[in-house]
Amino acid sequence: MKAVSVIWRKEFATIRQLERSCYGLLKPLGVVMGVGFLMFLMAPLVLLAVPLMVLSGILMFGVFVWMIHLQKAPRREIRCPYCDNANSVFVGVSEFDCDFCQRPIHFNEQGTPMPADGSLDDAKPTSVWES
Repeated sequence: MKAVSVIWRKEFATIRQLERSCYGLLKPLGVVMGVGFLMFLMAPLVLLAVPLMVLSGILMFGVFVWMIHLQKAPRREIRCPYCDNANSVFVGVSEFDCDFCQRPIHFNEQGTPMPADGSLDDAKPTSVWES
């Protein structure tokens, strides 16, 4: 369950990375709930199915609430210097991978996004907040 450790330690830089991690938790919980429902349809397994479905439902609800709570953290829109797509980056992140082209991006001393490999050193960095 790598998704649990990623979310718990807040190892995500963008909103899409957070959503990917949370959905990684919801998929197995949905499978467990589906198994519980199938067990519920079989008479001898009802006593096992009900707690399984209730527990997975509570855990799914908890993941949804947790995801909504984490999404409310302050963030800013940063344009990738490689592909010019907007990334919703959480405030306080010093380096992240673009959600679209997967290339590493870091911020220079002025706080503007720059390619991590230095390939666009002469290019003007872009940001939604800059005119």
